[in-house]
Parts: sequence; C-alpha cells; structure tokens
Amino acid sequence: MKHLYIKIFIALLVIVSCSKDSDEDYGQNSSQSNVQTTTNSSSGSTTGTTTGTSTGTTTGTSTGTTTGTTTDSSSSQGDTFDRGSILANYSENIIIPRYNTFKSSMDILKNSIETFVNSPNSDNYDALQTDWIDSYKKWQYVEVFNISKAEEIMYGLKMNTYPVSKERTDNNIDEGKTDLTNPNDWSAQGFPGLDYMLHGIGETKDAVIELYSSESKYGNYLLTLGSVMNENTIQVVDDWTTYKDVFNSSVDNTATSAFNMMVNDFVYYFEKGLRTNKIGIPAGRFSSTPLPDKIEAYYYSKNSFGNLSKTLALESRKGVEELFLGLNSDGVEGPSYKSYLDYLETEIGNSVKTKLEEATLSLNDLQDNFLTQIAENNTLMLVAFDALQTIVVNLKTDMLSNFNIAVDYTDADGD
Repeated sequence: MKHLYIKIFIALLVIVSCSKDSDEDYGQNSSQSNVQTTTNSSSGSTTGTTTGTSTGTTTGTSTGTTTGTTTDSSSSQGDTFDRGSILANYSENIIIPRYNTFKSSMDILKNSIETFVNSPNSDNYDALQTDWIDSYKKWQYVEVFNISKAEEIMYGLKMNTYPVSKERTDNNIDEGKTDLTNPNDWSAQGFPGLDYMLHGIGETKDAVIELYSSESKYGNYLLTLGSVMNENTIQVVDDWTTYKDVFNSSVDNTATSAFNMMVNDFVYYFEKGLRTNKIGIPAGRFSSTPLPDKIEAYYYSKNSFGNLSKTLALESRKGVEELFLGLNSDGVEGPSYKSYLDYLETEIGNSVKTKLEEATLSLNDLQDNFLTQIAENNTLMLVAFDALQTIVVNLKTDMLSNFNIAVDYTDADGD
C-alpha cells in the first residue's frame, strides 16, 4: 500500500508539471503568432485602379487581404534575428548608392534636354535619346523604394506611369502647362512622357526634330518634363540623408515600421511593377485579348526607333534579385531577405534565387521587340509571366509568413 501511495504522488507531480509547461507554450505561441493587419498605404510604382486616378498599368480593384503568419519553429528564431542589419545594409549599400547613381543620370538627362531644345539637331537628338535610355534603365533599380518622401510625393507614379496618355500630353503641350501635380497628369510626364515627346509626336527622327525647330511649345513642354523629373528626384535623394537613421532603427513588427513596409513594397513591386505591368498586362493575362500598346517604352518600338521593353524588364529583374540577396554594386553580399530566410532554416531563399535565374531565361527567350513578340507568339510572353508568378507565391505567401508580416495591399489577381 505504501508503494501505491508513492506511485500516485509521483503521477500527480508529473501531471502538474506537464500542465504548467503546456500553459507556458501556449502563451509563447500566442504572442508570437500575433500578426499585424493594415490597409494599403503604399501606392507602389504602378497605376490604374489602385490609385483610382491614373491609367492602365495595374489590374482590377482590391477585393481581399492576404495575411502572413509564421510557424512556431521559426518564430523564436525570427524574434532574435537582427532585422536592423538588413535595413542598414539596404540603406547604406544599396538604396542610397542606387539613388545617387540615378540622380547623376537625371542631371545628365536634364542637361541633354536643355541642349536639344536650344539646338534641335540630329547629334543633340541622338545624345538625348541615349541619355533617356540610360536613365530609364537606372530607374528600374530605384522604382521599388516607395517609402518616406517617395511615397509622400507619389514619386513612382510621376516618373513611370504607362501607357502615356497621348490626349492629355497633347493638351498639356497646347496649353503650355507647367504644373503637373494633378494626378491626371501622372500619365503625361516621366519617362513615358519623354518617350512620347521623343518618339511619338513624329514617326521619324527628322519629323520630331522639325517639330522642335518650328514650334516652341514642344520644347517648352520637354523642358517642363525634365525639370519636374529632376526636382522630384532631388527631393527623394535629399530625404534619405536624414531619413536613413530613422529607417535603420525602424525594425518593429508593426504595419508602419520601415522593415515591414519595405518588405511589402518589395513584394508589391515584384508582383505589380515587374510581373503584371511589364509582362502580364501587355500579354493579355488579365484581359480577353493582348494589350501591346501597354508595353513600357511603347512609342520607341511602335515607330521603329528601337526596342527597350525587354531590356527594362531584365534590368528590373536584376534589380530585385540584387535587393533580395543584399548585393551592393560591387556584388558584395550583405544581410538581406534571403539571409533572414536562411537563418530561419527554410529553403525559400534558395528557391527564389533559382527561380529568378529561370525567369531570366524566360525573358531572354523573348524577342527584343515586345510588339512583334505579342503579335507573332504571345505564348512566350505568358510563359515569362508564369515564371515570374511562381516567385510571387514564394515571396507573398512563404516569405511573408516566415517573417510574420501581413500583406498591406489587396488585389484581384487571385494569387
């Protein structure tokens, strides 16, 4: 009987101990699975019904919200990861250097515009076109950073809303308009606006030059575009001199922290700015038929000046890859989204890296002229879209879940 009492006493001790452990685990898991949910405060780098005011570079209206959650095994590790190291690497080695490079190209472009307007000849036209292409390519590396001053002034929408509105631009030219702050003017300025002013107002170089030589209204509007683009760029670049310290320290897992907003902006840009705008919409992925007039740098291809849409898509893909891997301009790798995923002992980072390389192959399979590609074999455009779409799933679902970050934007794409 004595042994029986001892066994009962030991059993009671075990039950009490297990109950206590279970309560502690529940409390820990509950606090770690708390997910912030927010509405979209980021306008991104695209247009359409997302903003409600600009033209056709995103699809649909917002209908739902996807929220990220995290697993118990990754939460405890994620809580101890130094997110600030990612922000510091991004701001100091990627964001600010990229912006400075882009600003230099914008200074050159603005000067080329002024030179051409003052003396509209073939050599000055060629120099301006070259500088437009160079700056447009560099833009692909900064469009993703829709935060702080860039978000405040709608920088991305003012710089790269396409397709350009021919009607709005023509009206602005005729009226001599210089104030382009109205949201309706987002589609009449920026790089697409320059594309129209260089390649759309006439079908040949000589025809374009003749218009600038004979009618000052074209030169006046071209000068306005260059000035507005440059002024907006200066605002954003200057802001980072003071915003950097705030950015680097804003690591909390909240809807308004710099870390969470940057992650969301990255995913949003990849999904909308790259996958949807550059490939999906022109290929007709979201419509009953292809919409080739919605390619980036449309007039440059349409009037046979050259082809740029594929190049811009490849530059954009390279830009997001370098950001995901934390690579600076010298190819040196630092703390990044991938290193965070690796720390959480997932294969997501390696999967995204591999799929980005595969997406490059799909994009390289396309013709340089997207208009011809869509007309002759649109299937390859859709194949390229699908290659990018598989990465969207990894980023929007898997990565955000492991980072315990909620998606802060909604869409009707069904992904």
